[in-house]
Amino acid sequence: MITPDSFSKVNKSKKEEKGNSYLNKLFFTTLIKILIVIVLFLASLIYIKQSDKNKQKYQKLVYNNSLSFAKIYDVYERYLGDVIPFKNIFKDNTKLVSEEKLTYEKIEKKGNGYVLSVASNYTVSAIKSGIVIKKEKKDDYKTLITIQDKNGLNITYGYLDDVSVKLYDYVLKGEVLAVANKQLYLIFEKDNKYLSYEEYI
Repeated sequence: MITPDSFSKVNKSKKEEKGNSYLNKLFFTTLIKILIVIVLFLASLIYIKQSDKNKQKYQKLVYNNSLSFAKIYDVYERYLGDVIPFKNIFKDNTKLVSEEKLTYEKIEKKGNGYVLSVASNYTVSAIKSGIVIKKEKKDDYKTLITIQDKNGLNITYGYLDDVSVKLYDYVLKGEVLAVANKQLYLIFEKDNKYLSYEEYI
C-alpha cells in the first residue's frame, strides 16, 4: 500500500534526479562551448603565426570591421544556445540601464545620419542590444561608437563624451553608453544601406 509519506519520497527523488540531469546537461554544454572557443582561438593563433601575410589578412578581417558579428552570433545561438548561458543567474547590477525613450527637440539630416538636438549633458542609452564593433575619435563628431545587433543593424552614435563602453563589449538595450552635450549624431545602416531613423527612434 502506498502511503502519503512514501509518495512524497518518490516525488522528492524524481525532482532530485531531474535537477541533477539539468546540472549535468548545463555543465556539458558549457564545457563544449569553452572547448570550441579554445579551438577557435588556437586555430587563429596558428594561422597568424604561419606568415606575415596571414597576420595582415587576420588583422584586416577582425580590426577593420568587415567581420559580421551578427552572423557569428546567429550561428552560435542556433547551434550552441545563448551566448551568455548564466546571464539570469549572474546579473551585472553595476551596469546602468535606462528605461527612458530617446527625447530630442529637433532632428536634421547630416551626411549619412541625423543630428538630434538634445539637452545639456544628455545621457545616451543603447537603442538596441549588440556588440561594440567600432570606437573612434573624429574632430567633427568627437567620439563615435558603432553597435551591431544580432540582425546585422549597425547604429553609430556620435558627438559623445564620457564613453563608458569598450570595443567588443556586449551592451544591452537601454544600457548607458555615454553623454552628449546638446547634440547627438546617429547613423542607421544595414547591408551597406543607410536607413531612415523613423523605425528605430
